[in-house]
Amino acid sequence: MLHRYASVPLLALTLTSCDLLSGKCTYEVRSLELSGTVNDNGSPLAAATMTLSENRGSISNQSAYWLVTGDGLKGHVISASLKDSSDPSKVLLTLGVASADRVEISQGATGTIQGANLGGFHDILAAGRGVIELATDFPGQLTVQIPLHVTSSTDWTRPNCS
Repeated sequence: MLHRYASVPLLALTLTSCDLLSGKCTYEVRSLELSGTVNDNGSPLAAATMTLSENRGSISNQSAYWLVTGDGLKGHVISASLKDSSDPSKVLLTLGVASADRVEISQGATGTIQGANLGGFHDILAAGRGVIELATDFPGQLTVQIPLHVTSSTDWTRPNCS
């Protein structure tokens, strides 16, 4: 009789297509997509997009991708960084500035595999506190801030389980 009930959990896993025993169903993923623009006298000055992806479980990783553009600022940006608007004195992530022959101001990717510490970024960005700050050489406008707003959010899911 006990043998009959012992197979119920295995049968449940098989019927739900959750491939837990093969290791495919041992992690979760979530992601955020963000964008922002800043205008100068009604004309776009700069725009930014960012994606944050996270895995947890048997596979643990966080990664961030960004793109910052702005024709009027190109060639005048000295540095770029991601900051928390509630603590603008602290740089969360330094974003490299593209060379003059590139169209974008900054474009890149980083993650925990590369040694970046992205802990807590999800909470800051999901709360609408993320801002990309550009330091420029424009007199009277030495700093340009691009507030990031969530455009898409996917909460924790198990991608290989149905």
